[in-house]
Amino acid sequence: MIETKRRTNVLLAAVILAAVAFLVPAASPAHAAGLINCIPLSLTDRSGACWESVWVNGVERRMVFPQEAKEFPGAIHSDRVGNFYVIAPQTDTPQGALPFRHDHTVADTHFTKLHGYLVFCSEAGITSGSCQTPTPGPFPLARTVNGQTLQSAKAIESAARSGLVTLFDTGATFAANVTGN
Repeated sequence: MIETKRRTNVLLAAVILAAVAFLVPAASPAHAAGLINCIPLSLTDRSGACWESVWVNGVERRMVFPQEAKEFPGAIHSDRVGNFYVIAPQTDTPQGALPFRHDHTVADTHFTKLHGYLVFCSEAGITSGSCQTPTPGPFPLARTVNGQTLQSAKAIESAARSGLVTLFDTGATFAANVTGN
């Protein structure tokens, strides 16, 4: 029963993340000046270009979304798509607030297509005490692993290989560019 409820919560989180990824209006870096943060924009009926913060190798950068976020039709070569990880907030100020408080981590800045994953503490990570989540939250989004922040894709991928976190594929692939701060 508990496992069924947990799976339902994970599925709900994935659906919400996928919807946000496709519905959050998103500009090319050339148009980045004067953009507003996606969070207040998503709370209104307006649409347009916007940005959100994202961690890249431990440094907080700005991710700019194109005018309209649309799913890519057909096959996309995996070597041309970067991973976009949704993690628990790494600081007191989360990078995203909808549908729950969270931060984002990407591996590099050269990808324009990104595929979304939720990063959950695995059962092994929780029982061993190696993976920490924020105090109470609806989902076990990972905050740290072995005391290390998850502000780099390398840290997340290493934790996944060792079984301390579970990467939940949201199925969402979207366009975005990482720019300066």
